[in-house]
Amino acid sequence: MNYPPIPASLDDRTALPPPASECGEAMVPLSAFSPRITVYPAYYHRGYAGAQTEAYLRKGAAERLALAAEQLPAGYRLVVLDGWRSHEVQDSLYEGFRQSLIAQGWTDEDAIARELGKFVAKPTTDLEKPSPHLSGGAVDLTIAGPDGWLAMGTDFDDFSELAATRSFEEIREPAEKEIEIRDNRRLLYHAMIQAGFTNYAQEWWHYEYGTRSWARQTRQLPFYGGILSVQDEKKQLNDVNICNILKIN
Repeated sequence: MNYPPIPASLDDRTALPPPASECGEAMVPLSAFSPRITVYPAYYHRGYAGAQTEAYLRKGAAERLALAAEQLPAGYRLVVLDGWRSHEVQDSLYEGFRQSLIAQGWTDEDAIARELGKFVAKPTTDLEKPSPHLSGGAVDLTIAGPDGWLAMGTDFDDFSELAATRSFEEIREPAEKEIEIRDNRRLLYHAMIQAGFTNYAQEWWHYEYGTRSWARQTRQLPFYGGILSVQDEKKQLNDVNICNILKIN
């Protein structure tokens, strides 16, 4: 499998995207959405309060995820680790990482906040400016092949420099295993980008569609606002005409 190198990110994280214009698209469960998508709810297995056994995405994002899965070689599938994430889970993740930094000796609250911002979005209930996963347009995932999950160089939710999507592109004389990891990341990256997602450069597993971060990278308008619960019927509308108008392919 030969794929081009992952390019350097041009995402200007200092730019502020506009608030999301909620398009009213429903969320859908992913476990039965496509035979080439498997759900492994990582936070449920880790015991986080509020985590669920199912993974959800907005319907449009799920359809694009299925397109990405079809780009993979025969016998390979996407493994979704997390999709829509409740405020409860987000708050637990944020505080858990904050406490881990304090345990490492971090004391300056501003420095802690900056470090947190690199890896965990600050919890919010602002539906116009939601954290990516609260919108239902962000997904964390990996790839499984005939022999199991592909080697990606770090675990999911690893906060080291090696978690950066391009980290293995920058090794000048990679060993055989490092080349394998680099190529596996390329496979995931190009499948997702071709399907319309954007990647967060610090996390090889994190991709978005329709979110404010996606809008900042693509210079389009965000159309997925926040959803506070899976049962939020106000947001889960069947009429997606507004979504279709807002989306720019």
